[in-house]
Amino acid sequence: MRPSLASRVPLALIAGIVHAASFAPAGVWWLQVASMAVLVALLLRTPAAGAGGTARAAALGLAFGLGWFVTGVCWLYVSMHRYGAMPAPIAALAVLLLGAGLALFPAAVSAVTWRAARATPGALLGAGALFAGSWGLSEIARGYLFTGFPWLAVGYAHVDGPLAALAPLLGVYGVCALAALTAFGAGAAGAAAWPASGTVANRLRTAAPAIAVALTPIAAGWAASGVEWSQPTGRALAIRLLQGNVPQELKFDPARSLAAMQAYVAEALRADADLTVLPETAWTVPWPATPAPLRQALLAHLERAGGVVAIGMPLAAPGVPRDATPARLTNSVAVIDRHGTIVSRYDKRHLVPFGEFIPRGFGWFVAMMNIPLGEFARGAREQPPLVIDGQRVAFDICYEDLFGEELAAQVRGGATILVNVSNIAWFGDSHALPQHLQIARMRAIELARPVLRATNTGVTAAIDARGRVIDALPAYTSGALALSLRGAAGLTPYARWGNALPVALGFALAIAGALGSLAARRSSGSNPLE
Repeated sequence: MRPSLASRVPLALIAGIVHAASFAPAGVWWLQVASMAVLVALLLRTPAAGAGGTARAAALGLAFGLGWFVTGVCWLYVSMHRYGAMPAPIAALAVLLLGAGLALFPAAVSAVTWRAARATPGALLGAGALFAGSWGLSEIARGYLFTGFPWLAVGYAHVDGPLAALAPLLGVYGVCALAALTAFGAGAAGAAAWPASGTVANRLRTAAPAIAVALTPIAAGWAASGVEWSQPTGRALAIRLLQGNVPQELKFDPARSLAAMQAYVAEALRADADLTVLPETAWTVPWPATPAPLRQALLAHLERAGGVVAIGMPLAAPGVPRDATPARLTNSVAVIDRHGTIVSRYDKRHLVPFGEFIPRGFGWFVAMMNIPLGEFARGAREQPPLVIDGQRVAFDICYEDLFGEELAAQVRGGATILVNVSNIAWFGDSHALPQHLQIARMRAIELARPVLRATNTGVTAAIDARGRVIDALPAYTSGALALSLRGAAGLTPYARWGNALPVALGFALAIAGALGSLAARRSSGSNPLE
């Protein structure tokens, strides 16, 4: 006896909520597989009798996605309501609508998978390949459409699981597809054992192919776990990562902003370093507007100790006069030497909708929030890294480290160390912080490069080239993380080819699954699970 649609949809919603819990801070990879397997089992037990079977399957995927995304990114409410002064009902509705829009992706995958599974026993494997390939492609599409929102791609839940070893080959999106394949196998095995009728031996015989499907990606991950994709290179740099813990509601108050700058300078003066890194918008004014006493103190320290300091700050867009009206600013990292010269700069190029630029037609939405610095100029597509004693340091800012293909281009350009500066105090004391650290760990694994993070409220951390956290500061504290770090050389397949490989894997699985299901349907119209 199958549960009705009225009971399956809540089950799918609960599975989606559990799915969100598999990401950081819990970070339980097998929970991601198990919760997605519940969705698969519900899909495969959805009857074909009567009209609307595809719609029922889509409803299950929509419910799963709604639970997944609303639970996973509910911290957006904090930025809109608490710091943006948006009315609470509108902020909550915006999060719900975003979750519903993102849930359309698993809804579409669920619909095509259900149709593919309506054939002979041979079609079940085809449906699994179609499910995995479509899921991987849907995650890629989510990372590109409307400038992209790839947060909570399922591969991130696997940074501590066996599938992580395949990320240097296929990137996070390839891991998404393989995790979906494992989940399909587990769900199909559960669906095969679901009927009360039939002997245990028969049910195990039916489930055996699905179990093999579930275990194959995991076995491949374990086999690849011993591969070293990069090697240490050059001398170790002395690096200090500063965390100011400036409350977001005070950050753009002039007096509090000055106090934050004074605190950062005082912390920078405490110790010598080849490179001192301050978070995103540690300065809320461009470098020329820095108060003279702070400039003099910082430059005197650099004159004595050597090294450079990298400060997150707004800068005048290249080629635009300083007195231009209106001013065109970039969200940047300025690298300052002992002469007070900006010897290198990185300008953020992948801007955040609503936070850093206003999408066309959404001015009314932004007008409901009170957020400063809401419209930045974009940085150039290619920007040279900072060179320090042979190490080539490439910066990215906050949300940019979600786009592995863009950081892969930096690695192809010679980067030996990747540095992210962030300020996600916008999201308060929420799971956005550990989620962002989890994302950074995946970048380190994909690209086989050490990744450093200097953040305002956390998590400021050093991550090695295998994605392991070397050291980190406690969140919501002020301080400095000091370390000695060598860069890494060598290109992973993902660093070399970017998203071409996961796209190819997604299409290969989806096409093979579709053709297999079509051939099975032509030979017989029966469904092995009915």
